[in-house]
Amino acid sequence: MTARILVVDDEPDLETLIQQKFRHQIRDGKVSFLFARDGVEALAALKTDNGIELVVTDINMPRMDGLTLLQKLQEGEETASTIVVSAYGDMKNIRTAMNRGAFDFVTKPIDFLDFETTITKTLRHIEILRNAQRRLVEAERAHASLSRYFSPNLAQRLARRGRDRSRRAAPRNCITIH
Repeated sequence: MTARILVVDDEPDLETLIQQKFRHQIRDGKVSFLFARDGVEALAALKTDNGIELVVTDINMPRMDGLTLLQKLQEGEETASTIVVSAYGDMKNIRTAMNRGAFDFVTKPIDFLDFETTITKTLRHIEILRNAQRRLVEAERAHASLSRYFSPNLAQRLARRGRDRSRRAAPRNCITIH
C-alpha cells in the first residue's frame, strides 16, 4: 500500500528535493507526495483527498502558517498525523506544535536521513494505530455476535479477557485504544 504524504511548504525547491531524495520509494510505490504552498491549500487538499495519511508542514508560510494548520486539523475531521518542519527549532515552537497534535518536529536545514527516518517512524505508528482500530472493530463485532447466543455477562467477560491479552501484547511505546 502506498503511503500518501502531503508536504506543506512555500519553498519551491523543497518539492524537487523531496522528489529527488525519495525517488526510489516513489518508484517502488511505497510513498507518494502531494504538495501545498500554505495551510489554506493543505486544508483544501485534505478535503478532496481522504487518502492522505501524513502531513509534513513548515511553520512560517503565507496565508495560513503551520501552527494554525495544526490547530485546524485538530478541530476538524482530518485524521492525518503531522510532522512539523521549521527553521525555528526553539522550544516554544516545538511545544506549541506538539500541544497542537504534531507527531514529531524536524528542523531546517533538513537532514534527509533523519527526515526519512522520521517519516518511516510516523508511518509505522499510523499502521499500528490502524491495526489496533481494526482489531477493536472486529472485537466489537464479535462481542455483538456472542451477545446474541450467550448471556451478556459471559460475553462481557470474554471481551474483557481479550482486551487484557491485547494490552499485555501491545508494544510499550504504543497507545492502546479501548
